[in-house]
Amino acid sequence: METEIQDNLALHDSAARFLAEQCGFARHLRNQGSSNAALDRALWARFADMGWLGVLVPEADGGLGYGLADALPIVEAMGQQFVAEPYQDAWASMQVLLDLGDSSQREHWLPSLIDGSALMLLAHAEHGAGYDLRCVATRAERVGGGYRLDGEKCAIAFGDSADAWLVSARTDHESGDAEGLSLFIVEAGSAGVHFARHEGICGEPCVDMLLDGVVVPAVARLGPEGSAYLAIEAAHDLLVALACAESVGTLKSVLDSTCEYARTRRQFGQPLSSFQVISHRLVDMFTQVELTRSLASLAADQFGPAREGNGRRRRQLLFACKAQTSTACRLVGEHAVQIHGGIGMTEELALSHQVRRLLSIERRLGDRFEQLGRLAEAVSVGQGLYA
Repeated sequence: METEIQDNLALHDSAARFLAEQCGFARHLRNQGSSNAALDRALWARFADMGWLGVLVPEADGGLGYGLADALPIVEAMGQQFVAEPYQDAWASMQVLLDLGDSSQREHWLPSLIDGSALMLLAHAEHGAGYDLRCVATRAERVGGGYRLDGEKCAIAFGDSADAWLVSARTDHESGDAEGLSLFIVEAGSAGVHFARHEGICGEPCVDMLLDGVVVPAVARLGPEGSAYLAIEAAHDLLVALACAESVGTLKSVLDSTCEYARTRRQFGQPLSSFQVISHRLVDMFTQVELTRSLASLAADQFGPAREGNGRRRRQLLFACKAQTSTACRLVGEHAVQIHGGIGMTEELALSHQVRRLLSIERRLGDRFEQLGRLAEAVSVGQGLYA
């Protein structure tokens, strides 16, 4: 156990040093001011060189074969810095390939995804779906030896920088059904793919994707027709666990900045930290950070061979972990701004951008009300954490 802790600390420290040099606040501000911000391919290749892109891919498929719990130090270090690159979405797309792809699809895509020469993103969310993974209106109709895709996807970070997308579409049933969902590999440059660019809450470039009669061959479909929902759900679970882990790094960074400000800012001749109300708020922030750290570890522990076949309990635990993460993001962010005062909202201060990131994580993949509602629904039908 002691050796494992030392290895995790060493991995975190090395990742934190590299990211502090490559993904600092100054770079973040420069990218925010650019209307044509795109994936930094050079930085993406550096991520690949360090083994980060294939960290969760089994060794047999060319990756490092880490479990999610072993990769947490990397994710936490990412959260501490201003990393906008879609590494989490890239990990999720590779997980879908591993779950549904046949040998030829994995052999074709995984090597280039792991070495950073290609980027594949999951295109699943749609306007009006909320947090319901089953609400997919995009249709896939059989035409000749392939499929025609028509529909719209939304909020894909760095979506127009991808080399391919895993697009969910209905081959049967209606929106709201788990059955009838399929996934298709749509490559960049395909006729009928259009983008509308906008900016995410943290300043990251996002796109809405319009699929207007996009024709793909039958070999672009992942797995049997209409059977992709479980893989989509598993990818969503992975993203929830990654969001919890990312939040730990951002929360810790916000806490450290706020503690430093409270020690150095003086009011009535005394440092802010000497006032009881401020010290109590700092303690509340510290408690939320450490609680979230513990639950991020719990969320990561739900993945791996030992947890296969226990998807229901895993999801209940993830509901609880994400609910706490969202609560911590809101409380720590609000306390940090209140302690800083008006300066805490200025663009020139790194903290204001970190708080914005906390608000993004709070809402991403379901806020605390959504997660608690799902957990309450499970408990009401006898499927709670301890059922």
